[in-house]
Amino acid sequence: MAAEKYDINCELDNFLQELLRNFDEITAMALLLRGVCRNHQLLARMQPMMTSRVTMSMTAKQEQDKFWDTNKRLNRPMSPHLTIYSPQVTSMLSITHRGTGVGLTVGIYALGLSMSVLPHDFAHYLEMIKALSFGPSLLFLTKMAIVWPVAFHSLNGVRHLAWDTGYGYDIKTLYKTGYFVLGLSFVITAGIAML
Repeated sequence: MAAEKYDINCELDNFLQELLRNFDEITAMALLLRGVCRNHQLLARMQPMMTSRVTMSMTAKQEQDKFWDTNKRLNRPMSPHLTIYSPQVTSMLSITHRGTGVGLTVGIYALGLSMSVLPHDFAHYLEMIKALSFGPSLLFLTKMAIVWPVAFHSLNGVRHLAWDTGYGYDIKTLYKTGYFVLGLSFVITAGIAML
């Protein structure tokens, strides 16, 4: 009898300790469940309003045909695109910022996936590349190709953060900061590539 009571007390004690360890998760689940139930009640109250039907006078195809017919009739030009606009520093930096962001993302994922799939570690492959003994100019260019997107994207990201504070929207400052970011990214890249 005493042994059973001890086992029950130990199990209860273990259960309470586990409950306390998971208290934050249990609380979050309870709040989530309460929110779901409240949303369900809200939807139940709104359902009579949502059952009214809206009739459409035209299909999407008809709407699109009407749009193009109106543009032809009024002799409106096509929307401008890259072949019409002359390149500007601001647009080129924006496109480059997006391109370096995509390139860095793809490169990091490719490096990470390849290191998880390939049989050897990174140091082994680095030694293989060193054994190829590329010339110093090719090594310098390779370093620049790796470092410049990181430097440019980081510096232009700081420029974007300054815009978030409301600074730098006038045209003169846009061009100044644009040229500054471009020049400083090349200086930083050259300095790191020379190491």
